[in-house]
Amino acid sequence: MNKASLIIAASLLVSRVLGVLREMMLANIAGVNEQKNALDLAFMIPDILNHIIGTGFLSIVFISLFTTHLLKQNENEGWRSFSNIFNVLGLFLLILIVPAFIFMRELILLFTIAAPSEDILQMATHFGRIILPAQLFFFAGSFLIAAQQARKQFFIPSLTGIIYNASIVGFGWFFSESGVIGFAWGVPIGSFIGFFVLQIIGSYKGGIKYFFVFNPKDLELIKSVKLLMPMILGTGSMFALEFVIRSFGSMFGSTGISSLNYSYRLMYTLVAVFGFSVGAAKYPDMVRMFKENKIAELNEKIWRDLAKIFAILVPAICALTAVSLPAVRILFERGAFTQESSILVNNLLLCYLPASIGLCAQALLVRAFYSMERMWLPTIINTLTFVASLFLYSVAAKTAGIYSIPVVSFICSFIQLVVLLIFWQKICNSKVKFFIKDFAIAAIALIIFVPAGIYISKYFYDFLLNASLMYLIIYSIIFSFFFFFLPIFLQKVLGSKSLPTVFKR
Repeated sequence: MNKASLIIAASLLVSRVLGVLREMMLANIAGVNEQKNALDLAFMIPDILNHIIGTGFLSIVFISLFTTHLLKQNENEGWRSFSNIFNVLGLFLLILIVPAFIFMRELILLFTIAAPSEDILQMATHFGRIILPAQLFFFAGSFLIAAQQARKQFFIPSLTGIIYNASIVGFGWFFSESGVIGFAWGVPIGSFIGFFVLQIIGSYKGGIKYFFVFNPKDLELIKSVKLLMPMILGTGSMFALEFVIRSFGSMFGSTGISSLNYSYRLMYTLVAVFGFSVGAAKYPDMVRMFKENKIAELNEKIWRDLAKIFAILVPAICALTAVSLPAVRILFERGAFTQESSILVNNLLLCYLPASIGLCAQALLVRAFYSMERMWLPTIINTLTFVASLFLYSVAAKTAGIYSIPVVSFICSFIQLVVLLIFWQKICNSKVKFFIKDFAIAAIALIIFVPAGIYISKYFYDFLLNASLMYLIIYSIIFSFFFFFLPIFLQKVLGSKSLPTVFKR
């Protein structure tokens, strides 16, 4: 991990801590009741709209185009293209938001496998309309962040998640006596400050130039749309997982969506800190290597970074496995969140944790394909897996119940990763024996310490269910320490070359 990766990783960690604090407050106020389910469901249509306009991918496309202009020493033309793409796609998003606001209720019903209760549906519609305008600020922010990252300015873009989650937490706390409505209002306000106002300041300091141009026939706009189309028409891994929780969660009663969401959010913390931080920081360099035709160097970089991610992710998974139940109890079990809820969320978390490996690796590997402007390949792989998984979710739900969601998610994430790696190697055709050895060493640590962590948890199960907060914290500190550093020690003894590099950083 280089300096940029560490900046993004640190900001993502703070952001996820605030995200967990948000979930803690929601657990205290609403537990796993209908209000919490409605709030989780309310994000479905805004997220789908976000996906349709390609907000999450705009920075990927723009960094590639802008880097081309920088290499040609034609920065002004890059800013002109930036302005035109922003103006045309921004108007398109604005046109989509109006009918989505009006038909929010009908759209929620359209995309849920099992229709939620009338009370949940009404609340989700109300919350969704509050949240929806935030997509405009996410859209603008994605451009402004890309403009800064293309020039290797990472600090101010890294603050977006912190400001965003702090806003949700702050408004949620201030309006806590009114239920979860404050958490909904925190979304548009936090996105306005963190993704729009703050990024305008950062972009201005970075020398951004804006032009009042509007040309739908511009060749670079057409090229951008062509690059965006496969990602818009396809389904990314994280979007698929969140869609499945909201779409299938109602099958498991009024607590299904919220229980799945609590456990997913904890697992997602690992993916954000160890996967997305590296992928986002490395992407500008990947693009530059490809445009300079340094394919062998790019391939080595991808495998080296994958090995580093796996080497440090494994100890984190082992530690969280060992202390998952006390962690859930410490974080959530108060107010409306009962002991029964802790048991369910803990079990779901243990099922979700293996998926973090596939998702972290994909966060980097998919961007590697994007850097080579091969948008269709990872999109087709992930989308076909997602479509097939819908059948698996439906079938598995009849036998495994709510646990089918994390288990099938874990299986699909690994299938996607293996297929992506096979295609990547065919494209680059380079030897990676050194990195394969480091993967094997980390896998040995995972195989040894994850079952050990599960055994320890079962051995102390009764104690952990009834222990006071102080004893839970002491237990978590002791066992997370041992289960984090023992896998590290084992990897070092077995000769891992990736791990020492991480720790030097």
